[in-house]
Amino acid sequence: TIEQACAVTFRRTADAVEFCLITSSAGRWKFPKGFVEEGETFVDAALKEAEEEAGLHGTIVGEPLGCYQIEKRGRTCTVIAFLMKVTQCDEVWQEASKRKRRWVTAGEARLLVSESDIEELLTVATSRISEL
Repeated sequence: TIEQACAVTFRRTADAVEFCLITSSAGRWKFPKGFVEEGETFVDAALKEAEEEAGLHGTIVGEPLGCYQIEKRGRTCTVIAFLMKVTQCDEVWQEASKRKRRWVTAGEARLLVSESDIEELLTVATSRISEL
């Protein structure tokens, strides 16, 4: 299998915890994710994808949230997901012309995402954030 890393990006506001979703090339809402390049760790890849795809900077919190599998280019990819606390959000970023970015509550995120695996990650992330 091919391996990818995903950043489940969040921030705390005065009123709520918000997650940042981006659009895929197909227009579906998801978290930033991408391939783990040679010499990169999963954590490095998750942080890089968050910066490139969403203009987000921050730190990984704790152990992986979980993993799931997707089909990409006719092959199975295993995606390892990490919780990322966002500390900076760029106004302009590398893939801004290709992707929309949206901050939403966990409930709104569940309505926007179309994959049950991402919904499960939101549940685990919400639980972990409440313990921080």
